[in-house]
Amino acid sequence: MSGAAAPRAEAGASKHAKPAARDNSGVVQAAPARAALYQALFAPRTVALVGASGDAAKNTARPQRYLKKHGFSGTIVPINPSRDEILGTRAYPTLAAAQAALSANGAAPIEHAYVMAPGNAVEQAVEDCGACGIPVVSIFSDGFSEIGPEGVARQQQLVARARALGVRLLGPNSMGVVDIPNHVSITVNAILETDALPRGSTSVVSQSGTMLGTLMSRGMARGIGFAKLVSVGNEADLGVGEIVDLLVDDADTRVITLFLETIRDAPRLVRTLPANRWSRSSSAVHRSARRWPSRTPARWPVPTRQWMHGCAIAA
Repeated sequence: MSGAAAPRAEAGASKHAKPAARDNSGVVQAAPARAALYQALFAPRTVALVGASGDAAKNTARPQRYLKKHGFSGTIVPINPSRDEILGTRAYPTLAAAQAALSANGAAPIEHAYVMAPGNAVEQAVEDCGACGIPVVSIFSDGFSEIGPEGVARQQQLVARARALGVRLLGPNSMGVVDIPNHVSITVNAILETDALPRGSTSVVSQSGTMLGTLMSRGMARGIGFAKLVSVGNEADLGVGEIVDLLVDDADTRVITLFLETIRDAPRLVRTLPANRWSRSSSAVHRSARRWPSRTPARWPVPTRQWMHGCAIAA
């Protein structure tokens, strides 16, 4: 998307390639793949909304309304097999039909799909995204690891299939992504009903989607703005560590705030540690008192405990 901020260069790195990162599967990401992930997640040129509703009062209509309301300059593609038009925008029955139409018109392909479809339609949507070459899928839908062993198995199968297709997943149970400086609002969070989103230099990664709305509301009341806000949901694939790894190099971000109930992948988070990467950013962690241990567990690796003690931590 025009004007979107790319990850900033590391100090002294102008003559050297950016170090490779690793995704949650442990696979090393080359710099071009990392940049592509950043763009698809935070600065997509075309966004598909799978399960978009024509009823403006429904949650599933919110992402389309918010993208328009807050100045998204890219292409919005509602996907709904029963509608030809949704909220004044042409709708398509399938992702394949939408991608073909975009290609015929010389428009940018879909780079980010937000899936709000119920039931087993989630699995089909991920299959369709893989077939259409859509690199990032955020999933609002529930019914996965949060419901117990059956949901855990379903989630594991979904992630395995997504990896086979080359698709990265945010969620399930993700309330989406907001990039205020670049006018990207792929979310169902009702706080975006507000007319103007104040811009700041703090980015937030949260395991609680509703907490993002709370932080934005409290911040606006105090004149505090934000840069990027990410609801990671179940962290089936993209997790806190990998998102932080992208934000450390983000030109709009100076402070990274985490709202955590647990650390699902401590080693991945620790890989953001090298001091030269944090020279222009700082971090703060808010822990949920209900599920967070009173002390950093001794079973966590030493670098993890050092990282946590180096952050500003609030209960």
